[in-house]
Amino acid sequence: MRVMKLSRRAAVASAMAGVATAAVPARAQDFQQGKPITIVAPFGPGTTNDIIARLLAQDMTVTLGQSVIVENRPGATGNIGADYVAKSRPDGHTLVIASLSNIINQATGNATANLINDFTPVCFVGGVLYAMLVPNELPAKNVAELVELASKEPGKLNFSGFIGGVPQFLGEMLNRAAKINTVMVPYKSTTDALPDLLTNRIQMWFTPVASGVPVYNNKQARMLAVTGEKRTAVVPDVPTFKELGYPDMVAEVAFYLLAPKGTPQPIVDKLYRAADKAMQSPKALESFRVQGIEDNRGGPAELAAYLANELRRWGEIVKLSAPAK
Repeated sequence: MRVMKLSRRAAVASAMAGVATAAVPARAQDFQQGKPITIVAPFGPGTTNDIIARLLAQDMTVTLGQSVIVENRPGATGNIGADYVAKSRPDGHTLVIASLSNIINQATGNATANLINDFTPVCFVGGVLYAMLVPNELPAKNVAELVELASKEPGKLNFSGFIGGVPQFLGEMLNRAAKINTVMVPYKSTTDALPDLLTNRIQMWFTPVASGVPVYNNKQARMLAVTGEKRTAVVPDVPTFKELGYPDMVAEVAFYLLAPKGTPQPIVDKLYRAADKAMQSPKALESFRVQGIEDNRGGPAELAAYLANELRRWGEIVKLSAPAK
């Protein structure tokens, strides 16, 4: 193992840093007794953010010996909840469970809080893939046949989406990668589009795997591909876009905890350890398996790198998706 030698100046600086750390009051390194820890879910009850947050809260309460509660603050595709946490006191008692929606908000210039400048990364707490389903009556049994059909009839096939949402960008990414012209039909949410998929009013439905699996298993529609780096255990027979020749069609909606900027690192580390332990509980693992939530874990350093990379990646996707002037 290579051992680096410190210069005298570096050694002094290191020693001073140690003194400074030791001088921090003990209360700044721990939670306030009697004050609950709140995980803010920036979407409504029953959403994946909310489900994961409530699973974590139960186990984290036991691990930390501190009450952990969930508070829903939905609105503005995740902006309202994120902004609330960014402006909260950096003491580890207020967190947000954020996702790809928050990254897209920032990439499109619609975020009210900056994921890099206004937050301290804590950890990953799961993820979901998206799936593309088509109506049973559509004469396309796989992605290649769908692309061929769309190429023959440009502008005739539709896909579901909502402005600034993941489905919109997935549809536009497929258009660009396959050199086809399909048209987005806007909906308030992915689930609102399902009735129109089943009646062939729209031909492509981009939805989280968890929402698509019941439709697929009941043979109400065909699932042609998922957006993961690899296939998901929930529907192992469904290929990824990547293996079908569309490497840019990779989109895992990672969920992750963020604390306000300036939260002391010892507190961040405790939150990470407690959340990571909760992720591995039998109850969480079974719930994740049933709902198609991926076991996506990692600490502050991994999350910081992910945010930087995804903000850069989605910034490029947004630029490519912008209409030509």
